[in-house]
Amino acid sequence: MLRLKRPLWTATLLTTTLLLISASTRAADWPQWQGPNRDSISAETGLRSTFPEDFKPVWSFKDCGIGYSAPAVVDNIAYMLGADKQENGDYTEFVLALDPSGKQLWKQEVAHYKEGIMLTKWGHGPRSTPSIADGRLFGLGANGDLFALDQKTGKLLWKANLRETYGSMLSGARGKPENTWGYCESPLVDGNHVICTPGGEQGAVVALEAATGKLVWQSKELTDPCSYSSTVIADFGGVKQYVVLTAKQLASVRASDGKLLWTAEVPVNEVAVIPTPIVTGNRVYTTCDYDAGCGLVEVKKDGDQFTAKVLYKNKTMSNHHGGVVLIDGKIYGWTGKTTSRGRWVCQDLETGESVWMEGRAAPAGAVMAAAGHLYCFTQDDGVLVCIEATPKGFKETGRFTIPERTEKQSILGKVWARPVISNGRLYLRDQDLLFCYDIKQDT
Repeated sequence: MLRLKRPLWTATLLTTTLLLISASTRAADWPQWQGPNRDSISAETGLRSTFPEDFKPVWSFKDCGIGYSAPAVVDNIAYMLGADKQENGDYTEFVLALDPSGKQLWKQEVAHYKEGIMLTKWGHGPRSTPSIADGRLFGLGANGDLFALDQKTGKLLWKANLRETYGSMLSGARGKPENTWGYCESPLVDGNHVICTPGGEQGAVVALEAATGKLVWQSKELTDPCSYSSTVIADFGGVKQYVVLTAKQLASVRASDGKLLWTAEVPVNEVAVIPTPIVTGNRVYTTCDYDAGCGLVEVKKDGDQFTAKVLYKNKTMSNHHGGVVLIDGKIYGWTGKTTSRGRWVCQDLETGESVWMEGRAAPAGAVMAAAGHLYCFTQDDGVLVCIEATPKGFKETGRFTIPERTEKQSILGKVWARPVISNGRLYLRDQDLLFCYDIKQDT
């Protein structure tokens, strides 16, 4: 079995990363977007990779509301965002907390927005995954409402709209500054601060006090429209920084004050830039779809200045929004927006070249990694496909289909919520439906 290799973080970054998670949070928790390190890799072992055809969930919850928010899980309590459509056609966004048996602990309304605020063929509702830290929950609604709740009770602590408060500009289709598909970023918690990327001329990145929502700084030098990607922490040359993939470029700002440190012209598109960057050592990997491709950037520090050199750009990987993972120097994910022209790909990080491609065994979907395997959740039919994380080829070990499909999917909507593994449980969401599976190996 292959060992899942973590990015080569420096000692300073390891310390920083620990601040993302509450001191009480266990390593097996999944407290934020893409897990503890925002890399879609779980450190858990002893997990199933084969499944019976009729593999059944231990519980299901059927009132999550509409939306694509993946759950954050702490102490086997699942937290996620959803929305209900009101009689007048408007939408009410809320946060749910479900106990380990799938029973609702609390439900808190957090925002309201009107019908038509964004294109509806892809579906309404929140896209953001909440972040849990130090007894608080942080989330971002589809209309740009950033908020903090008490983790135990759901009580609203503070809220700010990114447009009204920080002059947000969200990239729309073909570069139009409009809320085409809704805000998708998942807030980043770093110690006492919450980091978010409103984009726009007032400053693309903001740091807020986690306890109060008060502005700490706004990055005035970086004014790109924001994309649909989420921010990650890096440490280059001993300087902690926040790496963001905007609608125009890859950029990094200093964590202490938001000063712009470097930018790089990586592949982007005029429609939607979505996947989260991967930081490994002194390099950053990015990808996005609509035939844009991928790129690898090397960051160096010379005195007080930083340089960012693009090592390669190609179209081996053009990931839409199912994400990619880095394991032992190889990138795994789906390339191509549509099933007809897409493939599952293993790409060599160092060279950018394809190691293997497979387009028939499983359709497009989202991916996460655990215990030497990739857990791929297909977007068209709600099938969980498990394959070995190996450069030796697409080697499927098992699959199963969720027992029920939503009736609330929009015309162009898909099963887009990311799969989540936490404490031996696998969580799969399809709009209003959430299924929880026990995937611990039999002892």
